Amino acid sequence: MDMNEQEKSLAFDNTINNLGRVTSIISLGLMLAVPLIVTVVYKITVNAGEIAGVAGGLIAMFAPMAVVENISYYPIIGAGGVYLSCITGNIMNMKLPSAISGMKLAQVEPGSPKGDVISIISIAVSSFVTVIILMFSMFIIGEYITPYLSKPVLAPAFANIMPALLGALVTPFVIKSVKLSVTPFAISILLCIFLGGAFVQRYQSYFLPGVMLLSVLAAYGMFKSGMLDKK
Repeated sequence: MDMNEQEKSLAFDNTINNLGRVTSIISLGLMLAVPLIVTVVYKITVNAGEIAGVAGGLIAMFAPMAVVENISYYPIIGAGGVYLSCITGNIMNMKLPSAISGMKLAQVEPGSPKGDVISIISIAVSSFVTVIILMFSMFIIGEYITPYLSKPVLAPAFANIMPALLGALVTPFVIKSVKLSVTPFAISILLCIFLGGAFVQRYQSYFLPGVMLLSVLAAYGMFKSGMLDKK
């Protein structure tokens, strides 16, 4: 990448970050406006102490995961993809798979300037498609398909949507970098064996930074020892 391309890439990143901050603040304001307006219009009494007590536990549980997830998503979908995904939601189930599929179809590498652009486009299209499908389902076919979707025979399928998606997303990366995948998989399996899967899942936001750090250190050690390609 020559100097001119680097300057263009830097200008693009700055624009995306500035736009992302502004749109995130606007979106957060709109989200908070709904309960605020309902509270004012219907004159609902709000107990700040109770809200702080409930919010404190949720923040302690989800804040570390939110930070770690954004850090882990950034190298794959770029800054624009992270901003857009966080605003529209449903990252793991919808936005991340869409971005990865878009980059594969466009034959661009995640983390590259072209990959970031394709990621933004893919996530934006996914968001529009999601909204259209939701509106179509709610107003037209929702009442007809809901009884079938709620049948007990389909419950196992819905309970395993996340593992199925994660498996489909992770497998190509594992095949591409088998040596780099050994450490995080080994640590995760050992944690589940000795601490229990339910415990690890409950406190995954605290385990994930440690697993990431150990994986990076292991990758650096393999790189220095010549186990990895130094190209």
